[in-house]
Amino acid sequence: MSEMPLALVGADTFAGESLLNLLDQSDVKADSVVALVATVDDDATVNLGSQSLTVQALGEYSFQSGQVVICAGDAQLAETAIALAGSAGAMVLDATPFSRSQDFATLVHPDVNPEGLMSLQQSGVVAVPGDVAMVVAPVLRAMRQLGGIGRVDMNCNLSVSSAGKVGISELAGQTNRLLNGLPAEHTVFSDQISFNMLPSFEGQVGDAVTASRELSTLAGHDGMPVHVSSMVTPVFYGQVIHLSVSLDWAVNISEVWDVLEGIPSVRICADPEEAFTPVSLVNADDEQRNLIHISGLRSSEAQENVLNMWLVSDNARSGSVLGAKQLYQWLITEFLQ
Repeated sequence: MSEMPLALVGADTFAGESLLNLLDQSDVKADSVVALVATVDDDATVNLGSQSLTVQALGEYSFQSGQVVICAGDAQLAETAIALAGSAGAMVLDATPFSRSQDFATLVHPDVNPEGLMSLQQSGVVAVPGDVAMVVAPVLRAMRQLGGIGRVDMNCNLSVSSAGKVGISELAGQTNRLLNGLPAEHTVFSDQISFNMLPSFEGQVGDAVTASRELSTLAGHDGMPVHVSSMVTPVFYGQVIHLSVSLDWAVNISEVWDVLEGIPSVRICADPEEAFTPVSLVNADDEQRNLIHISGLRSSEAQENVLNMWLVSDNARSGSVLGAKQLYQWLITEFLQ
């Protein structure tokens, strides 16, 4: 294992570069990393801390039996990589949407069901939950310790980075044009995103697409109704989710508070003045950016047995990329020893 490099597919994507940052800061580091991309430009590199990695074309790379592969950012590239890696006997942690829709891949969340990594021995592929499910699943799983959940309603307010580098570039370019008296141009989103908000009239956006199915699976409650709406907001990084949970038991805020505080990745804020926003969270220290921040935890005044809360997270630090990094750590420290 130690003689084989970690292969990162999609290393030049927004998710891939975020994952490289997390890997560099991890206590469990890969001995070496191979950065794989769809096509190679002359002298193209990505950064792993202070180390510059020359990117390689996926089609020209030969995977090894037993090698660990992480796919990030590009679902089409992940599909190709999984086929190549599977033929060679490599093990894939797929943090793109591709494997989440495939029956052969087990959905594994590091805080919910890390034992699912054992399925790599049979299928060779594990699916990492999307940014939305990564944040919400531990919360629902903890609440189910207290009783049944009848229904989940979420409104996901996503940043433009949910669409990757192209989303970030489009917001920056539109803002620059508008401030200089020029019309905004859009190719990534359905309309102008700068100084605007885009509700998802025709389906969900980003990782909100598969969140309903992922959450039902990870919460251990197949068939649990999960209703998701989403919109893209004109901020570069971060996501804000309003979560409303209809319960089969009488709401007791102190009990809920206790079980949520037991989740290592969660911070509950009692003081509204200390609550994080996407901008303040992106500017916070690394420890805070890796957490899910819950505020406004309260029972509904309009309907019995309904609990409401706001979840704020940095999608570059606490979403699927963090899940991939944590599962990689589990894999090499617990399962491959």
